[in-house]
Amino acid sequence: MEDFKQKRFFNSKRVEFESDGISYYSGNFLNAKEIFIPFDEIIPDAIGRETKTSRLFLWFTIILGLIFSLALWDIFRIPYGIYMVLAFFSGLFFMFFLILTIFSRKHMLYITTLSGYLIDFYAKNPSEEALENFLEILKERTFAYLKEKYAVIDKDLPVEKQIENLNFLKERNVISEKEYETLKEKLKNINIDVKGFKY
Repeated sequence: MEDFKQKRFFNSKRVEFESDGISYYSGNFLNAKEIFIPFDEIIPDAIGRETKTSRLFLWFTIILGLIFSLALWDIFRIPYGIYMVLAFFSGLFFMFFLILTIFSRKHMLYITTLSGYLIDFYAKNPSEEALENFLEILKERTFAYLKEKYAVIDKDLPVEKQIENLNFLKERNVISEKEYETLKEKLKNINIDVKGFKY
């Protein structure tokens, strides 16, 4: 998978994989944004979910539902002709906005980055399985990149910096406790001055 696309009405989202990160696009016919997010920033395990409903449609539905209910109970004490028109149109618009409110509900999924930016997706688009597959690929590529970059024992690098890198990988769940101890042991056995090295 080299890219992942979503469409919902006039909105679209797209992720393209690059060697050191992803390009994320989100937009519609009014506005759009495209940013590059490096793999170093992505936390694939930090996933949040939310259901969003249009407040405007919800308020219209509530107000029109109230007017329709009051009209049915004949609270307004108005002439029969006006009463029928009010009841008919308030009921019609109530049903219209109720349907709009239901269909405007969005199930969102968010991935957090280290800088606090949220990458948002539609949770059920094109399907839950397709999204889960994309998230698994994103996690695999992120972890593979981080391992290749930080889980390398190099005798020319300061020991403290390499310990910092290993701790970073462990905290992000990129490497297991066993892998962490193995890499630390390799670092210990490098034939360099390891004064101050802590276990």
